[in-house]
Amino acid sequence: MSNDWRLTVADALRRPSFQHARAVAGSKGLARSIRWVHILESAETGKFLNGGELILSTGMGFGEARQTRLAYLAELIHRQAAGLCVELGSYIPQIPQDMLEMADHHQFPLIVFDEPVRFVDITLDLHEHLINQQLQVLRNLESYSRGLQQLSLRSQGTGKLLQFFQSAVQTQVFLYTPETGTQFIPPLPQAVQGELSLLIREQLAGEEHTAASAQSLVLSETKQLVYQPVIAMGHLLAHVGMVLYEREPDEFLLLTLDNTVNVLAQMLMRKMFVDEQTRAAENRLFDELIANRPLAEEQMRSLLGLSESGHAPVYHMLIASFAHEKEADLPAPHDLTAVFRSLFTRLGFRPYIRCIGNRFYLLAAEKQPLADQRRVLDRAMGEMKRIFQQAMGSATTIRFGVSRAGKRLADASKHLAEAEQALAFCHESPSPYFADLGLFRLLFHVPQEPVLKQFIHDYLGPLLRHDEQHDSALVHTLRVYLDTGMSKQETAEKLFIHRQTLYHRLEKIASCIGDDFHTPHRRLCLEIALRALGWVNRGDGEQPANG
Repeated sequence: MSNDWRLTVADALRRPSFQHARAVAGSKGLARSIRWVHILESAETGKFLNGGELILSTGMGFGEARQTRLAYLAELIHRQAAGLCVELGSYIPQIPQDMLEMADHHQFPLIVFDEPVRFVDITLDLHEHLINQQLQVLRNLESYSRGLQQLSLRSQGTGKLLQFFQSAVQTQVFLYTPETGTQFIPPLPQAVQGELSLLIREQLAGEEHTAASAQSLVLSETKQLVYQPVIAMGHLLAHVGMVLYEREPDEFLLLTLDNTVNVLAQMLMRKMFVDEQTRAAENRLFDELIANRPLAEEQMRSLLGLSESGHAPVYHMLIASFAHEKEADLPAPHDLTAVFRSLFTRLGFRPYIRCIGNRFYLLAAEKQPLADQRRVLDRAMGEMKRIFQQAMGSATTIRFGVSRAGKRLADASKHLAEAEQALAFCHESPSPYFADLGLFRLLFHVPQEPVLKQFIHDYLGPLLRHDEQHDSALVHTLRVYLDTGMSKQETAEKLFIHRQTLYHRLEKIASCIGDDFHTPHRRLCLEIALRALGWVNRGDGEQPANG
């Protein structure tokens, strides 16, 4: 039996109970699906229709009154009934021209019985047919699901899965991934395939935060695409879809598509994880860089699988560090390596990734020069954060450090150190980029003992002692005051205190460190000391070695 569990108006006309019936209008709508059969004599009860009902009527409720019959027909069309069957007789001996014209205009099937019929026989016949057909399709769906699971246990690739899917839905199907383009089953003529591939790519290429349910794209009056994203661990891997001709997606099609997507997600993730196990050279590369053992250009090219000829690609070193409120509840994150690799590949990079402890190290080489590197990297970090929190819980915090763009692969260890430095100052700097660190680029390399701590003591010592002894906030007040360009109004607003309270604190600060603290030289030294204090007292657990 066909997996198409629809019963169309045309199908009903071929059944024995309709042997004395004929379609007199709306013949272009005979492909409409019948979901149920209902006897309805007046427009007032049309509000109880759900859509898809084939309506049976004797004309008793509208008869030959023009306004009443047109209102009745308009209500059925509005409620998206499948069609109207009228028994010609004393109430309505023939269908008026205005009803025929309205039905034709809306492509709404209008059928007449030239001889008396038993509506109960029609209802029982069609309902029995619908129920039996749906039960059979449900059995077919169960069998399809078992077949899918068997396919998922074999190493036959996605091609066999798509063929199995196509044999079930009996229409054109496709798999779209940004990396490999669109695969069609069965194959299409080259011109048609190129046109349809372009349309699918334009529609789906930008969908990152798409809903997990099926979506549709109308191509023409008779053709539409129905597709569903393949999502694993919060990341979009691909889209699976089908092309429907003169057909609406019914429950069987949508359930079959959903089952296919779920199994395909498992297969793609399993393949990605297997691929990760084969990347020994990539792991060796990061082990050498993290150990601060510089590699020659030729070694880097060899480990990255790049040819010795041609220019090395522009690349970025990125470190993503994560932590959980409860360290004991922190799940193993290595499975995310494959997901992040797919993400960076989609954004135009050739990524090399290593997960060690609570960190991911990435070397992201640009496939083609990026016009706006910051925008793309910001998008990558935003997606990584979303995936992290979806996979590991909202209590997970993620911090990033990003190096300057590298042009020589031999300098990768230096750029990794830049990413390390940017990560180390993530609490002090609003930007994850090393290029934005400013003064912190120097502080990172100044030994804490004795240089930094002595410098802090010389410039902030009296304020620190006062805060400790009196539980005050003079150090924080000074930092906000200097950060706002010594604007008293803005400082008071940011500290949520009255102006008079701020004046009192500034007087106390002057009495501790001298009233010349606002002069250019003293202000510069104080700002350095304040940032050094934040660096020394950082509480993020990042403890890189000073270079």
